[in-house]
Amino acid sequence: MSSARPHKRLMRQHKSLIALSFTILCSFFASFADTGEKAFAYSGDDAPYPEKSVQKIQAQSVLTWWSHDATGYHPAVGLILENSSPRDLSGTLVRFQGRFLDLRNGYTQVAREEWDGEFHRNQQRFLKMRGPTPYELPIDKDQWPRIECKVMCRVGTVGDEATQDLVVTRIDKITMTDEEAMEKLRQDQGRRIVARREPAFPSEPTRKPKEARREPVKPLVATAGALSQDRPGAIKVPGVTPRAGLNRLLTQTSFAGLGDDFFAFEQAFKRPRETDARDAGWTWARFVPDADGVEIIVGSRGRTGKADIIVAVVPSFLVMQETQVVTLAQLLYKKHKTDRLKGPQYSVRYLPSGRVQVGTLSGTGCRGAIFFPRGQVGHENNYLIQLSRLPDDLDNLLSTQARRVPMLTVYTAFAGINTSN
Repeated sequence: MSSARPHKRLMRQHKSLIALSFTILCSFFASFADTGEKAFAYSGDDAPYPEKSVQKIQAQSVLTWWSHDATGYHPAVGLILENSSPRDLSGTLVRFQGRFLDLRNGYTQVAREEWDGEFHRNQQRFLKMRGPTPYELPIDKDQWPRIECKVMCRVGTVGDEATQDLVVTRIDKITMTDEEAMEKLRQDQGRRIVARREPAFPSEPTRKPKEARREPVKPLVATAGALSQDRPGAIKVPGVTPRAGLNRLLTQTSFAGLGDDFFAFEQAFKRPRETDARDAGWTWARFVPDADGVEIIVGSRGRTGKADIIVAVVPSFLVMQETQVVTLAQLLYKKHKTDRLKGPQYSVRYLPSGRVQVGTLSGTGCRGAIFFPRGQVGHENNYLIQLSRLPDDLDNLLSTQARRVPMLTVYTAFAGINTSN
Protein backbone atom coordinates (compact mmCIF):
# COMPACT_ATOMS: atom_id res chain seq x y z
CA MET A 1 0.00 0.00 0.00
CA SER A 2 2.80 2.38 0.91
CA SER A 3 4.59 1.74 -2.42
CA ALA A 4 1.42 2.36 -4.49
CA ARG A 5 0.90 5.95 -3.30
CA PRO A 6 4.22 7.35 -4.63
CA HIS A 7 3.47 5.65 -7.94
CA LYS A 8 0.07 7.39 -8.24
CA ARG A 9 1.64 10.72 -7.30
CA LEU A 10 4.24 10.29 -10.05
CA MET A 11 1.51 9.49 -12.59
CA ARG A 12 -0.43 12.68 -11.70
CA GLN A 13 2.73 14.80 -12.03
CA HIS A 14 3.50 13.19 -15.39
CA LYS A 15 -0.02 14.00 -16.69
CA SER A 16 0.33 17.63 -15.50
CA LEU A 17 3.62 18.02 -17.35
CA ILE A 18 2.08 16.63 -20.56
CA ALA A 19 -0.87 19.06 -20.30
CA LEU A 20 1.45 22.01 -19.66
CA SER A 21 3.65 21.08 -22.65
CA PHE A 22 0.58 20.78 -24.90
CA THR A 23 -0.64 24.24 -23.80
CA ILE A 24 2.76 25.82 -24.52
CA LEU A 25 2.90 24.22 -27.99
CA CYS A 26 -0.63 25.45 -28.85
CA SER A 27 0.25 28.98 -27.78
CA PHE A 28 3.43 28.91 -29.84
CA PHE A 29 1.71 27.74 -33.04
CA ALA A 30 -1.15 30.19 -32.55
CA SER A 31 1.24 33.12 -32.27
CA PHE A 32 3.23 31.86 -35.27
CA ALA A 33 0.05 31.54 -37.36
CA ASP A 34 -1.03 35.08 -36.44
CA THR A 35 2.40 36.44 -37.30
CA GLY A 36 2.43 34.49 -40.55
CA GLU A 37 -1.00 35.81 -41.50
CA LYS A 38 0.19 39.39 -41.00
CA ALA A 39 3.34 38.68 -42.96
CA PHE A 40 1.45 37.34 -45.96
CA ALA A 41 -1.08 40.21 -45.79
CA TYR A 42 1.69 42.81 -45.84
CA SER A 43 2.55 44.00 -49.33
CA GLY A 44 5.04 46.76 -48.65
CA ASP A 45 2.41 49.53 -48.37
CA ASP A 46 2.12 51.65 -45.24
CA ALA A 47 -1.58 50.92 -44.94
CA PRO A 48 -2.52 47.69 -43.10
CA TYR A 49 -4.90 46.82 -45.93
CA PRO A 50 -3.70 48.63 -49.06
CA GLU A 51 -6.70 47.51 -51.10
CA LYS A 52 -8.96 49.69 -48.95
CA SER A 53 -7.02 52.88 -49.89
CA VAL A 54 -9.14 53.44 -52.98
CA GLN A 55 -9.59 56.62 -54.97
CA LYS A 56 -12.72 58.39 -53.79
CA ILE A 57 -14.56 61.68 -54.39
CA GLN A 58 -17.23 63.02 -52.07
CA ALA A 59 -19.94 65.62 -52.68
CA GLN A 60 -20.00 68.31 -49.99
CA SER A 61 -22.80 70.57 -51.21
CA VAL A 62 -25.45 70.44 -53.94
CA LEU A 63 -27.65 73.00 -55.68
CA THR A 64 -30.34 72.30 -58.31
CA TRP A 65 -32.24 74.66 -60.58
CA TRP A 66 -33.80 75.14 -64.01
CA SER A 67 -31.28 76.72 -66.37
CA HIS A 68 -32.64 78.97 -69.12
CA ASP A 69 -31.19 79.58 -72.56
CA ALA A 70 -32.50 80.41 -76.03
CA THR A 71 -33.89 76.88 -76.51
CA GLY A 72 -35.84 76.64 -73.24
CA TYR A 73 -35.35 75.44 -69.66
CA HIS A 74 -32.89 72.67 -68.76
CA PRO A 75 -32.70 70.75 -65.45
CA ALA A 76 -29.30 71.49 -63.89
CA VAL A 77 -27.27 70.52 -60.85
CA GLY A 78 -24.13 72.02 -59.29
CA LEU A 79 -21.84 70.29 -56.79
CA ILE A 80 -18.86 71.09 -54.58
CA LEU A 81 -16.70 67.97 -54.80
CA GLU A 82 -13.75 67.05 -52.60
CA ASN A 83 -10.88 64.67 -53.24
CA SER A 84 -11.29 62.66 -50.03
CA SER A 85 -8.99 59.85 -51.12
CA PRO A 86 -5.45 59.50 -49.73
CA ARG A 87 -4.06 60.16 -53.23
CA ASP A 88 -3.37 63.15 -55.42
CA LEU A 89 -5.71 62.74 -58.39
CA SER A 90 -4.01 65.43 -60.49
CA GLY A 91 -3.72 64.23 -64.07
CA THR A 92 -6.10 61.33 -63.42
CA LEU A 93 -9.09 61.13 -65.74
CA VAL A 94 -12.32 61.61 -63.75
CA ARG A 95 -15.53 61.02 -65.72
CA PHE A 96 -18.90 62.28 -64.51
CA GLN A 97 -22.38 61.36 -65.67
CA GLY A 98 -25.61 63.07 -64.68
CA ARG A 99 -28.92 61.28 -65.31
CA PHE A 100 -32.09 63.38 -65.27
CA LEU A 101 -35.22 61.21 -64.92
CA ASP A 102 -38.65 62.69 -65.67
CA LEU A 103 -40.84 60.96 -63.09
CA ARG A 104 -43.96 61.77 -65.08
CA ASN A 105 -43.14 59.83 -68.26
CA GLY A 106 -39.92 57.95 -67.43
CA TYR A 107 -37.87 59.85 -70.01
CA THR A 108 -34.15 60.03 -69.12
CA GLN A 109 -31.54 62.42 -70.48
CA VAL A 110 -27.82 62.18 -69.78
CA ALA A 111 -25.11 64.80 -69.34
CA ARG A 112 -21.37 64.03 -69.25
CA GLU A 113 -18.25 65.86 -68.07
CA GLU A 114 -14.55 64.94 -67.80
CA TRP A 115 -11.67 66.25 -65.67
CA ASP A 116 -7.98 65.56 -65.99
CA GLY A 117 -6.46 68.65 -64.37
CA GLU A 118 -5.13 69.31 -60.88
CA PHE A 119 -7.08 67.67 -58.07
CA HIS A 120 -4.96 67.39 -54.93
CA ARG A 121 -5.87 65.65 -51.68
CA ASN A 122 -8.65 67.47 -49.79
CA GLN A 123 -8.97 69.97 -52.66
CA GLN A 124 -12.49 71.06 -53.61
CA ARG A 125 -13.73 71.77 -57.11
CA PHE A 126 -17.02 72.84 -58.65
CA LEU A 127 -19.03 70.66 -61.03
CA LYS A 128 -22.00 71.79 -63.13
CA MET A 129 -24.17 69.41 -65.17
CA ARG A 130 -27.19 70.32 -67.30
CA GLY A 131 -29.71 68.17 -69.13
CA PRO A 132 -29.33 68.57 -72.91
CA THR A 133 -33.07 68.49 -73.72
CA PRO A 134 -35.00 71.71 -73.00
CA TYR A 135 -38.49 72.00 -71.50
CA GLU A 136 -41.22 74.60 -71.80
CA LEU A 137 -42.27 75.45 -68.25
CA PRO A 138 -45.86 76.62 -67.63
CA ILE A 139 -46.63 79.57 -65.35
CA ASP A 140 -48.04 77.30 -62.65
CA LYS A 141 -45.08 75.72 -60.85
CA ASP A 142 -47.25 72.81 -59.68
CA GLN A 143 -47.38 71.69 -63.30
CA TRP A 144 -43.59 71.74 -63.79
CA PRO A 145 -42.01 68.33 -64.48
CA ARG A 146 -40.75 66.41 -61.47
CA ILE A 147 -37.14 65.58 -62.31
CA GLU A 148 -34.89 63.30 -60.28
CA CYS A 149 -31.17 63.78 -60.78
CA LYS A 150 -28.41 61.26 -60.10
CA VAL A 151 -24.72 62.17 -60.48
CA MET A 152 -22.09 59.42 -60.74
CA CYS A 153 -18.34 59.36 -61.39
CA ARG A 154 -15.47 57.04 -62.29
CA VAL A 155 -11.90 57.75 -61.27
CA GLY A 156 -9.29 56.47 -63.70
CA THR A 157 -9.73 53.72 -66.28
CA VAL A 158 -12.15 51.53 -64.34
CA GLY A 159 -15.27 49.57 -65.18
CA ASP A 160 -18.86 49.63 -64.00
CA GLU A 161 -17.97 48.03 -60.70
CA ALA A 162 -15.97 51.13 -59.64
CA THR A 163 -18.71 53.67 -60.42
CA GLN A 164 -19.45 55.98 -57.47
CA ASP A 165 -22.85 57.51 -56.76
CA LEU A 166 -22.21 61.11 -55.67
CA VAL A 167 -25.73 62.42 -55.10
CA VAL A 168 -29.39 61.64 -55.80
CA THR A 169 -31.77 64.56 -55.52
CA ARG A 170 -34.75 66.36 -57.06
CA ILE A 171 -34.57 69.47 -59.24
CA ASP A 172 -35.85 72.49 -57.29
CA LYS A 173 -38.65 74.57 -58.82
CA ILE A 174 -36.55 77.68 -59.34
CA THR A 175 -35.08 79.28 -62.46
CA MET A 176 -31.61 80.85 -62.55
CA THR A 177 -28.79 81.47 -64.95
CA ASP A 178 -25.84 79.12 -64.62
CA GLU A 179 -23.69 82.03 -63.41
CA GLU A 180 -26.15 82.91 -60.63
CA ALA A 181 -26.40 79.28 -59.54
CA MET A 182 -22.64 78.74 -59.36
CA GLU A 183 -22.24 82.00 -57.45
CA LYS A 184 -24.77 80.76 -54.88
CA LEU A 185 -22.83 77.53 -54.61
CA ARG A 186 -19.58 79.46 -54.09
CA GLN A 187 -21.34 81.42 -51.33
CA ASP A 188 -22.19 78.09 -49.67
CA GLN A 189 -25.93 78.56 -50.24
CA GLY A 190 -26.39 75.00 -51.49
CA ARG A 191 -27.69 72.09 -49.48
CA ARG A 192 -24.91 70.60 -47.39
CA ILE A 193 -24.64 66.83 -47.72
CA VAL A 194 -24.20 65.25 -44.28
CA ALA A 195 -22.49 61.86 -44.36
CA ARG A 196 -20.18 59.94 -42.06
CA ARG A 197 -16.66 60.07 -43.46
CA GLU A 198 -14.25 57.19 -42.97
CA PRO A 199 -10.61 57.97 -42.16
CA ALA A 200 -8.29 57.76 -45.16
CA PHE A 201 -5.70 55.75 -43.17
CA PRO A 202 -7.37 53.49 -40.56
CA SER A 203 -5.04 52.58 -37.72
CA GLU A 204 -6.55 49.12 -37.34
CA PRO A 205 -8.07 46.88 -40.02
CA THR A 206 -11.85 46.91 -40.05
CA ARG A 207 -13.24 43.45 -39.30
CA LYS A 208 -16.87 42.58 -39.92
CA PRO A 209 -18.68 40.49 -37.32
CA LYS A 210 -19.55 36.98 -38.41
CA GLU A 211 -23.30 37.56 -38.32
CA ALA A 212 -23.34 41.14 -39.63
CA ARG A 213 -26.38 42.06 -41.70
CA ARG A 214 -26.36 44.53 -44.59
CA GLU A 215 -28.29 47.61 -43.61
CA PRO A 216 -30.48 49.35 -46.21
CA VAL A 217 -28.97 52.43 -47.85
CA LYS A 218 -30.11 55.53 -46.02
CA PRO A 219 -31.34 58.56 -47.99
CA LEU A 220 -29.15 61.63 -48.25
CA VAL A 221 -29.65 64.26 -45.57
CA ALA A 222 -29.22 67.93 -46.45
CA THR A 223 -28.95 71.04 -44.29
CA ALA A 224 -28.77 74.67 -45.30
CA GLY A 225 -25.30 76.18 -45.52
CA ALA A 226 -24.23 79.49 -44.04
CA LEU A 227 -22.73 82.54 -45.70
CA SER A 228 -19.34 83.33 -44.23
CA GLN A 229 -17.45 86.55 -44.86
CA ASP A 230 -14.19 87.72 -43.40
CA ARG A 231 -13.93 91.01 -45.25
CA PRO A 232 -16.17 93.14 -47.48
CA GLY A 233 -16.37 91.80 -51.00
CA ALA A 234 -14.65 88.50 -50.14
CA ILE A 235 -16.73 85.34 -50.08
CA LYS A 236 -15.18 82.33 -48.45
CA VAL A 237 -16.23 78.76 -49.20
CA PRO A 238 -15.65 76.46 -46.21
CA GLY A 239 -12.97 73.90 -46.97
CA VAL A 240 -11.73 75.72 -50.08
CA THR A 241 -8.33 77.31 -49.63
CA PRO A 242 -8.68 80.79 -51.16
CA ARG A 243 -5.01 80.90 -52.19
CA ALA A 244 -5.06 77.60 -54.05
CA GLY A 245 -7.07 78.19 -57.21
CA LEU A 246 -5.53 81.46 -58.39
CA ASN A 247 -2.00 80.57 -57.36
CA ARG A 248 -2.21 77.33 -59.37
CA LEU A 249 -3.02 79.43 -62.42
CA LEU A 250 -0.28 81.98 -61.72
CA THR A 251 2.37 79.25 -61.37
CA GLN A 252 1.22 77.32 -64.44
CA THR A 253 4.16 76.37 -66.66
CA SER A 254 2.39 77.13 -69.97
CA PHE A 255 0.48 80.34 -70.62
CA ALA A 256 -1.05 82.28 -73.48
CA GLY A 257 -1.71 85.99 -73.92
CA LEU A 258 -2.21 88.92 -76.27
CA GLY A 259 -1.13 88.21 -79.83
CA ASP A 260 -1.07 84.43 -79.40
CA ASP A 261 -3.07 82.08 -81.60
CA PHE A 262 -6.15 80.27 -80.30
CA PHE A 263 -4.04 77.11 -80.52
CA ALA A 264 -1.74 78.45 -77.78
CA PHE A 265 -4.77 79.09 -75.55
CA GLU A 266 -5.97 75.52 -76.12
CA GLN A 267 -2.54 74.21 -75.12
CA ALA A 268 -2.52 76.35 -71.97
CA PHE A 269 -6.17 76.17 -70.85
CA LYS A 270 -7.69 73.24 -72.85
CA ARG A 271 -10.36 73.65 -75.49
CA PRO A 272 -12.86 76.47 -75.03
CA ARG A 273 -16.16 75.84 -73.27
CA GLU A 274 -17.94 78.23 -75.64
CA THR A 275 -17.26 79.99 -78.94
CA ASP A 276 -19.06 82.65 -80.98
CA ALA A 277 -18.16 83.16 -84.65
CA ARG A 278 -21.51 84.37 -85.99
CA ASP A 279 -20.08 87.78 -86.87
CA ALA A 280 -17.52 87.65 -89.67
CA GLY A 281 -15.73 90.58 -88.05
CA TRP A 282 -15.12 88.90 -84.67
CA THR A 283 -14.45 85.48 -83.15
CA TRP A 284 -14.84 84.94 -79.38
CA ALA A 285 -13.85 81.96 -77.24
CA ARG A 286 -14.32 81.35 -73.50
CA PHE A 287 -11.62 79.27 -71.78
CA VAL A 288 -11.97 77.87 -68.25
CA PRO A 289 -8.61 76.98 -66.63
CA ASP A 290 -8.36 74.66 -63.61
CA ALA A 291 -8.70 77.54 -61.16
CA ASP A 292 -12.10 77.08 -59.48
CA GLY A 293 -14.05 79.71 -61.40
CA VAL A 294 -11.59 81.81 -63.44
CA GLU A 295 -12.74 82.50 -67.00
CA ILE A 296 -10.62 83.88 -69.85
CA ILE A 297 -12.58 85.31 -72.79
CA VAL A 298 -10.53 85.91 -75.92
CA GLY A 299 -11.60 88.01 -78.92
CA SER A 300 -10.00 87.93 -82.36
CA ARG A 301 -10.81 90.49 -85.02
CA GLY A 302 -11.68 88.87 -88.33
CA ARG A 303 -10.60 85.29 -88.93
CA THR A 304 -6.94 85.66 -87.98
CA GLY A 305 -7.22 83.46 -84.88
CA LYS A 306 -4.95 85.86 -82.92
CA ALA A 307 -5.88 87.25 -79.48
CA ASP A 308 -6.65 90.97 -79.91
CA ILE A 309 -8.75 91.40 -76.74
CA ILE A 310 -8.72 89.45 -73.47
CA VAL A 311 -11.31 89.70 -70.70
CA ALA A 312 -10.47 87.66 -67.56
CA VAL A 313 -13.04 87.06 -64.81
CA VAL A 314 -11.68 86.19 -61.33
CA PRO A 315 -14.06 85.33 -58.42
CA SER A 316 -13.18 87.46 -55.41
CA PHE A 317 -12.95 84.49 -53.01
CA LEU A 318 -9.84 83.33 -54.90
CA VAL A 319 -8.02 86.63 -54.33
CA MET A 320 -6.08 87.22 -51.13
CA GLN A 321 -3.95 90.12 -52.41
CA GLU A 322 -4.47 92.61 -55.21
CA THR A 323 -1.00 91.79 -56.53
CA GLN A 324 -2.32 88.37 -57.63
CA VAL A 325 -4.73 90.05 -60.06
CA VAL A 326 -1.97 92.34 -61.34
CA THR A 327 0.29 89.31 -61.86
CA LEU A 328 -2.43 87.57 -63.87
CA ALA A 329 -2.78 90.68 -66.05
CA GLN A 330 0.99 90.65 -66.60
CA LEU A 331 0.92 86.99 -67.66
CA LEU A 332 -1.88 87.69 -70.15
CA TYR A 333 0.30 90.50 -71.53
CA LYS A 334 3.10 87.95 -72.00
CA LYS A 335 3.86 88.97 -75.60
CA HIS A 336 6.49 91.38 -74.29
CA LYS A 337 8.30 89.30 -71.67
CA THR A 338 10.88 91.98 -70.93
CA ASP A 339 8.25 94.74 -70.71
CA ARG A 340 6.12 95.28 -67.63
CA LEU A 341 2.62 96.67 -67.53
CA LYS A 342 2.44 100.09 -65.93
CA GLY A 343 -0.12 100.64 -63.23
CA PRO A 344 -2.64 100.17 -61.96
CA GLN A 345 -3.53 103.88 -61.83
CA TYR A 346 -6.66 104.08 -59.72
CA SER A 347 -9.81 105.96 -60.59
CA VAL A 348 -13.50 105.83 -59.67
CA ARG A 349 -16.55 105.81 -61.90
CA TYR A 350 -19.98 106.81 -60.64
CA LEU A 351 -22.57 104.91 -62.64
CA PRO A 352 -26.38 104.88 -62.32
CA SER A 353 -25.98 101.46 -60.70
CA GLY A 354 -23.33 102.63 -58.21
CA ARG A 355 -19.63 103.23 -57.62
CA VAL A 356 -16.94 101.29 -59.54
CA GLN A 357 -13.23 101.32 -58.73
CA VAL A 358 -10.92 100.92 -61.73
CA GLY A 359 -7.15 100.48 -62.04
CA THR A 360 -5.92 101.42 -65.52
CA LEU A 361 -3.02 99.52 -67.11
CA SER A 362 -0.73 100.36 -70.01
CA GLY A 363 2.15 98.72 -71.84
CA THR A 364 3.88 98.57 -75.22
CA GLY A 365 1.05 98.18 -77.73
CA CYS A 366 -1.43 97.40 -74.95
CA ARG A 367 -4.10 99.19 -72.94
CA GLY A 368 -6.30 97.74 -70.24
CA ALA A 369 -7.83 97.97 -66.79
CA ILE A 370 -8.73 96.05 -63.65
CA PHE A 371 -12.30 96.44 -62.38
CA PHE A 372 -12.71 95.73 -58.67
CA PRO A 373 -15.70 93.91 -57.11
CA ARG A 374 -18.62 96.26 -56.62
CA GLY A 375 -21.23 93.99 -55.05
CA GLN A 376 -21.91 90.74 -53.22
CA VAL A 377 -23.68 88.62 -55.83
CA GLY A 378 -23.31 87.53 -59.43
CA HIS A 379 -20.75 89.11 -61.73
CA GLU A 380 -20.49 92.15 -59.46
CA ASN A 381 -18.51 90.06 -56.97
CA ASN A 382 -15.70 89.33 -59.45
CA TYR A 383 -12.47 91.04 -60.43
CA LEU A 384 -12.42 91.75 -64.15
CA ILE A 385 -9.28 92.27 -66.24
CA GLN A 386 -9.53 93.74 -69.75
CA LEU A 387 -6.57 93.97 -72.14
CA SER A 388 -6.45 95.07 -75.78
CA ARG A 389 -3.77 95.55 -78.42
CA LEU A 390 -6.15 97.46 -80.73
CA PRO A 391 -6.26 101.28 -81.07
CA ASP A 392 -10.08 101.29 -80.72
CA ASP A 393 -11.77 102.64 -77.60
CA LEU A 394 -12.10 99.45 -75.56
CA ASP A 395 -15.22 100.41 -73.58
CA ASN A 396 -17.18 101.29 -76.71
CA LEU A 397 -15.95 98.20 -78.51
CA LEU A 398 -16.92 95.86 -75.67
CA SER A 399 -20.28 97.57 -75.18
CA THR A 400 -21.08 96.95 -78.85
CA GLN A 401 -19.97 93.31 -78.70
CA ALA A 402 -21.77 92.66 -75.38
CA ARG A 403 -25.09 93.42 -77.06
CA ARG A 404 -24.79 90.30 -79.20
CA VAL A 405 -22.25 88.00 -77.49
CA PRO A 406 -23.76 86.42 -74.33
CA MET A 407 -20.39 85.48 -72.81
CA LEU A 408 -19.48 89.20 -72.61
CA THR A 409 -22.37 90.08 -70.31
CA VAL A 410 -19.85 89.78 -67.44
CA TYR A 411 -18.51 93.17 -68.55
CA THR A 412 -21.79 95.11 -68.46
CA ALA A 413 -22.08 95.13 -64.66
CA PHE A 414 -18.84 97.12 -64.37
CA ALA A 415 -19.24 99.56 -67.26
CA GLY A 416 -22.87 100.51 -66.79
CA ILE A 417 -23.69 99.39 -70.32
CA ASN A 418 -27.34 99.10 -71.28
CA THR A 419 -27.71 96.00 -73.46
CA SER A 420 -31.51 96.02 -73.57
CA ASN A 421 -31.61 97.81 -76.96
